[in-house]
Amino acid sequence: MQQINQALTAGYAAFQRGAFDEARRHLEDIDHVKAIHLLGLVEKNAGDTAAAARLFERAAELDPQDPEIANNRAALARQNGDVALAESEFRRALAINPTFRQASTGLGRLLIDTERWQEALELYEPLVAADSGDVVLRYGLATAILNLGRTEEAADLFDALIREGNEQAEIRFMRGRARLELNEVDAALEDLVASHVAQPSNFTLRALASTYWMQRNERAFLDLLEHSARVPELAVTTAEIFRQSGDPQKALDVLAGAREVARLPAEGWSVAATAHVDLGEAREAEAAARACLDDNPADRLIIGSLLTSLLMQGKAEEAMPIIRRMRESEPDGQHWIAYEATALRLMGSERYRELVDLDRFVRPYELPVPDGFETIEDFNAAFLEALEPWHQYETHPLDQSLRDGSQTPRDLTTIDDPVIQAFYRALDVPIRQYMADVGSGDDHPLTARNTGDYRIAGAWSVRLHGGGRHVNHVHPEGWISSAYYVAVPDEARTDAEHAGCIKFAEPPFATVPPTPPEKWIRPRAGVLVLFPSFLWHGTQPIHDGSVRVTAPFDAVPA
Repeated sequence: MQQINQALTAGYAAFQRGAFDEARRHLEDIDHVKAIHLLGLVEKNAGDTAAAARLFERAAELDPQDPEIANNRAALARQNGDVALAESEFRRALAINPTFRQASTGLGRLLIDTERWQEALELYEPLVAADSGDVVLRYGLATAILNLGRTEEAADLFDALIREGNEQAEIRFMRGRARLELNEVDAALEDLVASHVAQPSNFTLRALASTYWMQRNERAFLDLLEHSARVPELAVTTAEIFRQSGDPQKALDVLAGAREVARLPAEGWSVAATAHVDLGEAREAEAAARACLDDNPADRLIIGSLLTSLLMQGKAEEAMPIIRRMRESEPDGQHWIAYEATALRLMGSERYRELVDLDRFVRPYELPVPDGFETIEDFNAAFLEALEPWHQYETHPLDQSLRDGSQTPRDLTTIDDPVIQAFYRALDVPIRQYMADVGSGDDHPLTARNTGDYRIAGAWSVRLHGGGRHVNHVHPEGWISSAYYVAVPDEARTDAEHAGCIKFAEPPFATVPPTPPEKWIRPRAGVLVLFPSFLWHGTQPIHDGSVRVTAPFDAVPA
């Protein structure tokens, strides 16, 4: 035992100094759980995560009651993207030692990473109650609260942290996010700039660039991107922002320049593939997508880019095995259903008409007059006025489907306004009627999820102005999607070119053979259109001088 203790002492000292080879020499021949565990830490810090994972697994087998081993194994699994193992090991560590702070904060970060906000809230609330001075725990709690839509409460929590002198970049960034949702744009920019200067990251870059873009602050937007393009760690995000702003060639130029000075992550090929799609260069998009998949075979975004490139070339039969695999792994993933529909259409399959039954699944409804109003016209006028303060941006978000318009910055269901809340109460009747009209049944991805109940999973408002439109898109996380028309331009009722109309079944990329829209609906104020979230949908541009205001939402089964 003395020899083991000496090896552990020497190995730990070498580990602390970063002398990993020396640490290995002391530890690798010692068949003892503490030595195996420590050697796992050595390999993790040396960058050999595969060896570290094997060593942590062996240590856990030898001593399943050691919370430190479980926690370190969980942290490595989280780093490697193995969410299931990370969660089980964090929870095992806490079952052994319920007061183990590292395991608690690790589990909290995992829940936040996976956007399980309610679970994160339930974890953090008792921890903060027990230790109200812990900054990390309070930050985690505030982050969960913000993402649950309790924006005012979250902003107060971040304010309190900063007043106490906790001005870390992460806290300033999250308060900036909260302030954006509260329409406090100037104050939000102060926080976002401070966070980006202190600790530049892809998150701060995207938030800053998006805000400058929506303000039409072109000088600040371009200055930020020109600087970040020269930082290899930010180059891929910079390229994606240029692409989203409508300049895919600039995105490719940024990636090419960055590759001359650094090895970019595989995501760079993903951005390149999407840029080539935007340029209509299907073969180049396919090549870039396949290059990315060599290193990231399970990357959902790049699989989508590959499918797009194949369908652009008319290679539906080649795309179908990939689509089937993704449909099996994510049966509710609306984008995979959309790809399947397009492939079936290109193949001339009868199954397409069963999947995309536009007459059955795309339905308009008159919104019942909300409580407190005499007519739907009275309500729409009040609704338009209630939405006005939330449409303060000059143009569209970078990562959304609208062009030449604005979108509200937070989930409207979380805004304490009686008119806005009256709208969401009034939706219950048509949503339930839609569920009854389309029916239930296991033979279709829409009806198979029909439980007879629902919840709103996201709600916003869009205001389009002259030339404004929605590019074709789907809602990947939805089930039932919608368009409620608050204000509609006059030409939408009669224009022969369908100005302002919503269209269905046309993908956002050109295909061989072409796949034009198969259904149009003319908008009318007071009408709610409901349809499956997997349907490609977009709008024709409205005329100059016109305004079109909608209040869309997504619903999911409850």
